Amino acid sequence: MGRIQVLPEILANKIAAGEIVERPASVVKELVENALDAGSRQVQVAVSGGGRRSILVSDDGEGMTEDDALLAFEHHATSKLRRAEDLSSIATLGFRGEALPSIASVSRLRLRTRAADAASAAGTEIEIHGGVLRNVRTIAWDRGTEIEVGGLFYNLPARKKFLRSQETELGHVARLVTHYALAHPEVRFGLRSDGRDLLHAVGAADVRERVYQVFGEGFLQRLLEFERESGRMRVHGFASLPSERRTNGYSQYIFVNRRMVRDKVILGAVRQAYRTRLPPNAYPVVLLFLELPYDAVDVNAHPAKTEVRFHDQNGVYRLVFDALAEALAARAPLPSYLHAGPLPPVPGGAVAETPEDSPQPAPAPGPAAGGTQPLVFGPPRGEIVGGAAPGWSGAPELARALDHAGRAREGELGRHLAMKLVPGMLYGSGRAFPAPFRAEGVKILGQLHNSYIVGCDSEGLLIVDQHVAHERILYEGLARSIERGRVERQGLLVPLAIELAPEQKARLGRLLPELGRNGFDVEPFGGDSVLVRSVPASCPEGETRDLFSDILESLEAEERTLDVERIRDRIAVGTACRAAVKVHMPLAPEKMRWLLDELERTRIPTHCPHGRPILLRFGMREIERNFGRA
Repeated sequence: MGRIQVLPEILANKIAAGEIVERPASVVKELVENALDAGSRQVQVAVSGGGRRSILVSDDGEGMTEDDALLAFEHHATSKLRRAEDLSSIATLGFRGEALPSIASVSRLRLRTRAADAASAAGTEIEIHGGVLRNVRTIAWDRGTEIEVGGLFYNLPARKKFLRSQETELGHVARLVTHYALAHPEVRFGLRSDGRDLLHAVGAADVRERVYQVFGEGFLQRLLEFERESGRMRVHGFASLPSERRTNGYSQYIFVNRRMVRDKVILGAVRQAYRTRLPPNAYPVVLLFLELPYDAVDVNAHPAKTEVRFHDQNGVYRLVFDALAEALAARAPLPSYLHAGPLPPVPGGAVAETPEDSPQPAPAPGPAAGGTQPLVFGPPRGEIVGGAAPGWSGAPELARALDHAGRAREGELGRHLAMKLVPGMLYGSGRAFPAPFRAEGVKILGQLHNSYIVGCDSEGLLIVDQHVAHERILYEGLARSIERGRVERQGLLVPLAIELAPEQKARLGRLLPELGRNGFDVEPFGGDSVLVRSVPASCPEGETRDLFSDILESLEAEERTLDVERIRDRIAVGTACRAAVKVHMPLAPEKMRWLLDELERTRIPTHCPHGRPILLRFGMREIERNFGRA
């Protein structure tokens, strides 16, 4: 007998399921896409146990006859392709014909359906357990299709154990349904979890109205609207101002021809547009809709259909970047430095996925790499940070050094035009310094751009980021209070009602006790809202809404591990960041001295809780070398 054998169909389907069905949200994605392709005007999703116990998706689409319903569970059976040429211009969300047999092979599945053009009111019910057909019968059924998936991975214990907590899986389901509700505003969407409504969105006239339904009016008011066309391509949507930032990328909703995607080209253009406006580990809120001809994009690049390939990747990159950069420039609160050179090339027509903390030095004109250029400052009255004064060709090297200092690593040289950064110039860069920071030896010279405290000591020039310095001071104080269980809180004169997105609602119940122990008094307020009655005493007035949103966003990763200590840490980080003095804020000499004295008393005076550097030193040797004296 030969060594190579054809695998049994059930085993082959289980292997295919490994590529398509990763978690409950994967099942919901496939079933919702099928419902939309069937012309549904109403899609309802109900889950139990975060989808681990059961998933129910019902629609009012065109439905199926009994013969079609049985064929739908055959491998590579689909109504969406007829010939090979169709693969080059796919207009549907699903097309592979693998989803239903794959899902049925790893669950207990029941389908009920009736074709819209059926002569009688009779429908069909099919039950399949672990890929084995158990029952086919005729039932009374309205138009449309309902699919119930129970016991996901019940016959694959090795896969089941990798599922996350109920709250985490529910968050993924809620996020996915939110995506498709945004992409198809004309369709009525509903999401229920264990009998509780998480999303109820009636058919909307356009995307703006659907965004209002899902996120609330206040969310739209903090976004910029953008639109741009190039040839046969059009991009439009909403993006946040730099002040409205998130700690992860979950608030970036990207669609190509109304298909939810995670595309490196588009995400790279978004990062580049915000590169000089956000710190390295912050993310903007983006709802981006790209429309282009179906034959200009290949959606057959990944089994889960979340990755696509563009025929003109450079054109897509430029279109998205230009649209966002134009919208941001029109609403920029202050003049900001913009890189004058060309955009970074797209290697091989695509944007490589790079770590967020990797250094991105600007190109260095002049002598070949390795030569050291003098550090050029502007005219006496010119601003060093923010932008070049008229007629001044010396670009703000110091500003870029401050922007990139937190991303310099031990053993790496970051060139920023005419200045060369070396590891010894940074506190906390990984090497041991001969002496720790001592505030008493620092002579304060003043403020730079109302954002950085500039001083000098026996070792050279010292620049302190006032915001992150204060953030470190507040964070360590609040962390100590949380540890001792003595968090001071302040009651709000008028309780604040906050609307939550579906995925935030899904995990809020898990976090309410811990929020209460850390200074927040929060209670459900009906529908999609909660009522905040008190906050930590250090939270500044007017920051409550943004602070609460930041905390919910940043707790996504920690919630998966149910690590209470990390949850408390995130609450302290968010509160400290919102309460700290801001950039572009003038400080009296007494306040600057207080910041340096308190910073010296902290456990880690070199970096803020987010990992950004607090202090930047220009040693005398480097200064003298740049002036040609050494």
